[in-house]
Amino acid sequence: MAIDPYKPELAKRQTAFQIAAKQLMERLNQNVSLASQAKPEFVENFNGALEALRDYEQSGRELAEWISQKSN
Repeated sequence: MAIDPYKPELAKRQTAFQIAAKQLMERLNQNVSLASQAKPEFVENFNGALEALRDYEQSGRELAEWISQKSN
């Protein structure tokens, strides 16, 4: 899902946060289904889930900071 550069800043940040949330949920669901399978695949997908979690955290912080700056 691409972010439209012509959207207002809040909409872009909300979209980035939604994308990160979706990616995180997909990775977590993959890990649940892979937990009983081969260890290398599980580890690879778990590392992907950690990366998705970092993206989720970063986009959430950026969204919160932007909102707090605009509220002041």
